Amino acid sequence: MAQAELTAAMTEATLLYEREVKDAMPRGATGLTAGSVTSDVYSTPAGVLGVTGSTQPAALFVELGTKPHMPPVAALVPWVREVLGVDAKRAPGVAFLIARKIAVKGTPAQRIFAKTLDRLQGPIGRIFEAAADRLTARMAGGGA
Repeated sequence: MAQAELTAAMTEATLLYEREVKDAMPRGATGLTAGSVTSDVYSTPAGVLGVTGSTQPAALFVELGTKPHMPPVAALVPWVREVLGVDAKRAPGVAFLIARKIAVKGTPAQRIFAKTLDRLQGPIGRIFEAAADRLTARMAGGGA
């Protein structure tokens, strides 16, 4: 009974967290990083584990920021066109200026995963409190 309730609660919590991280993740030129955020729930002998993450390296860079480095200018051109709305003729020059700034300052950490988890502490806690209440009722014979 406990494993079933915990698995259901963890699934609800990780799906909530996944949705909120996706909503908060910058879309960039393609939305690929936000779209790559997924969740899974694992039941182990030690308990139930919920995992939310991304397979895209850019998610790590968004979360933690980067040290100064010179990114490839060509990789920034689609972002400059889509996000900044710069025309095709000017986009490479603007991309170069952005790359040069990143080479000097790096990129700031946006902490999307961490901030979202902090913001959801209350709702996630309530999900598990409800699961505990259901489990207690089932153990007392008052629930199916």
